[in-house]
Amino acid sequence: MKCPNCGSELEPGKIYCEHCGHEIQIVPDYDPLDEVLIEQEEPEEMKPDSFPVLEESGTTAGKGRKTSGEGKRTSLRFRYKSLLFLMVLLICGCAFTLSYSVMTSDNNYSYQLRKGRQYEKKGEYEKAIMYLRRAQEIQNEKNGSDTEALRLLAEVYAKTGAKAPALTYMKQAVETESLARGDSQALQELYLDLMELLNETGQTELVGDVIAECPYPDIRDALLPYRIEKPACDTPEGIYNYYLRLNLSAEYGSIYYTLDGSIPTSESTRYEGPIELMEEGEVLLCAVAINKKGMISEPLVLAYKLDFPAAGADTDDDN
Repeated sequence: MKCPNCGSELEPGKIYCEHCGHEIQIVPDYDPLDEVLIEQEEPEEMKPDSFPVLEESGTTAGKGRKTSGEGKRTSLRFRYKSLLFLMVLLICGCAFTLSYSVMTSDNNYSYQLRKGRQYEKKGEYEKAIMYLRRAQEIQNEKNGSDTEALRLLAEVYAKTGAKAPALTYMKQAVETESLARGDSQALQELYLDLMELLNETGQTELVGDVIAECPYPDIRDALLPYRIEKPACDTPEGIYNYYLRLNLSAEYGSIYYTLDGSIPTSESTRYEGPIELMEEGEVLLCAVAINKKGMISEPLVLAYKLDFPAAGADTDDDN
């Protein structure tokens, strides 16, 4: 090692030059391994020029992580709000649909008619009547001419045994169809339904009047086979002291009768000639006429009593 001032050789370890007295500063040789070891021993010490960069980088990374977390939370909140909004919208839609359905079904003729028909098939006649009457009210409000509700009302009332309303609604159906379309196949079918209704409810005595009042010749001719009338007897009821021969007659249909008061059917005794009453006692004659259409007339009911005098009894008041 030489003196930097005079260039004289220096002995190792000397800090002054022996020739010129210049102070010697000893600088250790640079070794990269020493720097690595220093950095490992003191990891927290950082170079001044690199510290701001690392601090800024660290801060940026932190902000990045914070921004990512907040983004996830924001996304979840958005999804939750969207789901909640859809649920509220769905509930409101269902409520509106239900209320609208109730409002429209109450004023919907087809709906009321369909429900009435369903309950009629189930045998729940009170509910059927409720829906069918509502259907007819809707028809009346709209001045409609469909007769199905009226026809079904007549049918349901007939099944409950209510003769008067059954006949009223069926006549209304005939009248409505007649006013709307006049002479038609549908009108003839309604007249035939009316015939069946009269037979079912035991009001066949009105058949003749319905036929006579029908203004359509073709339909009237189609109804003629349905004519039926109650049989007649040539002997009035009462008490008799002699044998009786009862003659029955009916212009339409065959006559069937019983002598115990029960209503005759096609399985009962058919009238072929005079009925002879030969024994004492009471007899309750009941006779009906049945035509080829199966229409059964109103029954004829007559009470007879045979009370014969005792043999050899003197009926002369003077003796």
